[in-house]
Amino acid sequence: MPRVSHSPYRTLYLPPDDIDVRVPYRFMGSIYDENELEAVRRVMDSQWLTTGLETVEFESEFAEMHGVPYAYAVSSCTSALHLAAQLCRLHPGDEVITTPLTFISTNQAILAQGATVVFADVDERTWNIDPDAVEELITDRTCALFVTHLTGQICDMDALCGLAEQHGLLLVEDCAHTAGATFKGQFAGSFGDAGCFSFHAIKNMTTLGEGGMLTTGRGDFAMKTPWLRSMGSRYPGDPHDDGRPGPRRYEIDDVDGHVPSNVRMSEAQAAVGREQLKKLPGLLARRREIARRWSASLGAIRGISPPFEDERAEHAFHIYAMVVDPEEAGFTNQELHDALLHEHGVQSMPGLYRPSYLFRQYERRGFRPGLCPRAERISENTIQLPLSPHLTNDDVGYVEKAVHQAARSLTARPSVANAGTG
Repeated sequence: MPRVSHSPYRTLYLPPDDIDVRVPYRFMGSIYDENELEAVRRVMDSQWLTTGLETVEFESEFAEMHGVPYAYAVSSCTSALHLAAQLCRLHPGDEVITTPLTFISTNQAILAQGATVVFADVDERTWNIDPDAVEELITDRTCALFVTHLTGQICDMDALCGLAEQHGLLLVEDCAHTAGATFKGQFAGSFGDAGCFSFHAIKNMTTLGEGGMLTTGRGDFAMKTPWLRSMGSRYPGDPHDDGRPGPRRYEIDDVDGHVPSNVRMSEAQAAVGREQLKKLPGLLARRREIARRWSASLGAIRGISPPFEDERAEHAFHIYAMVVDPEEAGFTNQELHDALLHEHGVQSMPGLYRPSYLFRQYERRGFRPGLCPRAERISENTIQLPLSPHLTNDDVGYVEKAVHQAARSLTARPSVANAGTG
């Protein structure tokens, strides 16, 4: 019986066989070379494959780069978000304000604790959660904010941190798109009570396809995280629950009533992560160079809005997405995608994240379209260009010209209203 592949990425990232793709939308968001191979060999030769010194060093180096006291390597950003929700001690009856424009993990971590998800609409320019919309939704049951730094652009952390402090709210940052990004010189993951990073294959740095990191500046979170990520295991050198130092006997226990799981990172992943961390500044610089060239050129096309860059921040450009206004442009994002692929061999991605509340999981909870109109409009009308540090200067120029040519050809089409007349 033939084996069936259930990978969603085959359809997303592999174009039809009959299309000659010159510039693909890559599933690999970073660059590997002999340094990563040597890191894996080093781990294999050591015969210490998990929870060893590579993980400890990776955590230390990541924490130092991002200006946080503590960092803990985990299996994914999703697992980091679930740990963060547990560390925040979310319970049924609690309300957590979050963004609908994000990968579903951000909101699922809240649901998993039985808390109530409250969606705030996004800012029209940054596409990040709108602090004014957040403020309108705060009630006496609101206990936390879960915010996502979307596409590589950090949220307005001045406003959000101010709201969290004013109302006594916990603040969790989903930094899946923003390793190495800053806001007013401060790194993503260092503003809130916890930051959650992704090292998935498509991200700007990656640890063998999967992986994540949880950052925090809180001593109580730092004490509990190693237990939550490793089955509640307490070792003789671990502190007691009240923070007193050991010794203690080996023990397994709940953490704040949560039954811990195993979401550790392997030593090979951590070793590769250390090499990727060294490359991250250069990889980000290349992404910014490409993105800013495209924005300077493509912003001249009528009806197309390149990504906004907050002057207070350094964008990581995990995703390069533009908004297409179909009425002003005379074409849709899907039509632009089709023209780029079929006429120029440039593989783009129409749309952005679907607002989370439009999934069946939320429909069953009573959510309906129209809740966050700005988020819905942005999601429906964006197109992602194939930004990657793998692109050559020729590739970058080719994509730029292809978008201009595709837009001109689409605009020059006879309108439906005039078809068949004359």
